[in-house]
Amino acid sequence: YGENYLRIGFARVLRTLKKIGNYRELSKFLVAFLIYNDGIQTVIIMASIFGAEVLGMGTEELIVYFLMVQATAFVGSLVFGFLADRLGNKRTILLTLIVWVLVVVWAYGLGLFWSPQGEYWILGIMAGMVLGGSQATSRSLQGLFTPEANSAEFFGFYAVAGKFASIFGPLIYGLILSITGSLRKGILSLIFFFVTGMIILCFVDEKKGRVERLHYIP
Repeated sequence: YGENYLRIGFARVLRTLKKIGNYRELSKFLVAFLIYNDGIQTVIIMASIFGAEVLGMGTEELIVYFLMVQATAFVGSLVFGFLADRLGNKRTILLTLIVWVLVVVWAYGLGLFWSPQGEYWILGIMAGMVLGGSQATSRSLQGLFTPEANSAEFFGFYAVAGKFASIFGPLIYGLILSITGSLRKGILSLIFFFVTGMIILCFVDEKKGRVERLHYIP
């Protein structure tokens, strides 16, 4: 029975992937999303390790830090949602990715302007804002490209694929860390995910994606 369920599951995923391939702009967006979201998820995963190992933050301080990040993520989703209404979802996502690159670069040079601990809290606010913004606008753009009849199926694939792809960021980060022995140098590897995602996203035509959405393919 287990093998049958596994076979059915893979068959359904492949069928969904084939359907998504019929929507060119949605396909390009999903490739971009899987890449830049990998960078975002790696930042979230490694932030506590970076804070503890590089800055010597204790458990209680890290808990407060991540509560602050979550609070600013909520605010960020509102702020960038407002911007998306005026700039468009694609441009807003690109803006968040630029900020993510700045966050990574600043984390590498932490302590350049102030104390490293103080700057890390500022970085947490920045990261929280774009975390909420990039996630909210990505879901919004996915919705604009997805036919209503495929909504549950495509968003399910969006969620599962995002979780699966998030293994590559920590893997590359870990490889660079093992080679250099430096958490700071390892974090620079995340620029690749954000920049690559940005480049692919630039080729996504938001208007064309809206039109493709109207041509439902069962």
